Amino acid sequence: MPENININDIRDIEQETAGSHTEAVNHEDRLPPKEKKHPGYLAFKFTFTPSRGDVGGAFCMIFDGKNGKNVFQAFWVSRPYSGKVFDEPSNNWRKFVQRFKQIGPLDKDLAEKLQESLKHIIKVEDRQAIFGNYTKPKLRQYESLIRRNFEEITQCVFTAMCDAEPLARNELERAKVLKPAKSAIEKAEAAQKQKENEQKSQEEEKRKDTVIKCNSVLDPVHGKASSAIVPGDIIEVALSDEGTGALVNKFLAENNQSSVFPVETVEKVNNKAYIYVRINDEIRGLLTITKDVMLKVKGQPEAENNGKGLKLVEDIFFFGVLGAAIAGMIFVIRLFFM
Repeated sequence: MPENININDIRDIEQETAGSHTEAVNHEDRLPPKEKKHPGYLAFKFTFTPSRGDVGGAFCMIFDGKNGKNVFQAFWVSRPYSGKVFDEPSNNWRKFVQRFKQIGPLDKDLAEKLQESLKHIIKVEDRQAIFGNYTKPKLRQYESLIRRNFEEITQCVFTAMCDAEPLARNELERAKVLKPAKSAIEKAEAAQKQKENEQKSQEEEKRKDTVIKCNSVLDPVHGKASSAIVPGDIIEVALSDEGTGALVNKFLAENNQSSVFPVETVEKVNNKAYIYVRINDEIRGLLTITKDVMLKVKGQPEAENNGKGLKLVEDIFFFGVLGAAIAGMIFVIRLFFM
């Protein structure tokens, strides 16, 4: 939450709370049993009316008791002061804030100046101290300190009053000062969703293709310029002799096949071309071109394979097994019938 809420936001508070809490009520009676002793938040309310001068105003500061962080602050200063009797700070904070406009017309510049000075009077540690001890004597010390500071800035003499009101979180949520805290069910659902997202990311990571580094196979006479290569072209590449590349090379050599694959994508970055060829469903080859060269091209894929790529390694394996099966059948026929 912001350190200070814009003064104009008081209008929203007024609309939100209109018709509610019209009578001053003992705040302890509104707190749930568990929060009567430990409310969690504190509203520090302050009024300053002129004994000499034409300036008057009030502010309401609500902060978290644990860390002293402001969750709401409304500040109103009028010059000239209307002279009307203003609510005492002991009243409910909503009613207190709603009545700010009765002080008189807002002097925005002076309000901002006094707000800025207040930051240096009631710091985070002071708010925590007030929350720990908001007895009348302790509040009077801050009342006197703030009054003298405001008198010095405005060159007026004030009669000041202050009070503190313990608040429960649910009341601040109803006033839309705080967002509703997540329930145990919502927290469990959020944790489950995060776990599912992490599992999905891990699965996607596992499904990533293995990329083999490739080198160019050139054909200066009948080749195609690397700058003109497009997805669907079938080109010949030289696979790396390490890792997965070495295994694919061995398989191709045993089956007397060339390393010819369809181009899947072409990416151009900073005068470099990155040509990806599809070897099979899990393996791609990467050819990095730094200058325009003539690559060895085998043509376009057949219509039925267009857009699907070639599963060359799987095809080679299939036909290899088929060939072995045919050879075995011929051997059996010769053995029994010849």
